[in-house]
Amino acid sequence: MAVESLLEVIPRERLVGVHTIAADARYSLVADLAKGLPLLGASPEQLLSARPDLVLVDAFTRAETLALLAAANVPVVRTRDPHSFEDIEANLRLLGRVTHLDAEVEQIIAATKTKLAAIYRVGQDLHEWRLLSLDGALHTYGEGSLFDVMTRTAGARNLASERGVGAFRKLDIEEVLAWRPDALVLSGEPPADGKLPEWVTQCPGLELLPCVAAGRILYVPGRLLITTSHRLADSAAFVQQQLIKWGKP
Repeated sequence: MAVESLLEVIPRERLVGVHTIAADARYSLVADLAKGLPLLGASPEQLLSARPDLVLVDAFTRAETLALLAAANVPVVRTRDPHSFEDIEANLRLLGRVTHLDAEVEQIIAATKTKLAAIYRVGQDLHEWRLLSLDGALHTYGEGSLFDVMTRTAGARNLASERGVGAFRKLDIEEVLAWRPDALVLSGEPPADGKLPEWVTQCPGLELLPCVAAGRILYVPGRLLITTSHRLADSAAFVQQQLIKWGKP
């Protein structure tokens, strides 16, 4: 999201409002920075009520919202749906250019590249790990997804990509069992009681996977899995550290 990219460098007095999600720690990596800022919903009426000189939106903003903002003669800058760190870098430069924060954005890019270089070095010994993302409906992320970018950046392999899955697809339980991933990646926090999530136990056969039996379920906070900003590097580092703790698959 645009606010996640810029909130650490843009002067607060230049912001007449940010989306409510930016202040929600369940979904935002900059919730602490958003504290005290005016919060807005996504409706055009709420956006226009703040009387902005410029509205920054992401690739998933509804077309009708963009149309109404255009009808009100409000300038809108829309970032692209990223599929790589290069895309994220291009979005950052776009945001920097339209907000006249080019130098500040270049500092973010440089710091991210330094962080990525360190992650790549550490991840050289993790290539044996085959990870599979799943949710309660057995959806997974394959080639072209930022989960794929995150996994490869950490040094591991995205099993769904290797099996020909595109950016997003629902799997059959037979596929999951036959693929035998080395670890499952789930969104959220591990259950407080140490047990498996209820949906895992209710999915016939899933708890028979060797990785589940061995406790190799990697819980990643949702805000790290859904980020589309340069902070995806932090997501890769999070995954990488867990794999290092486990050692070899």
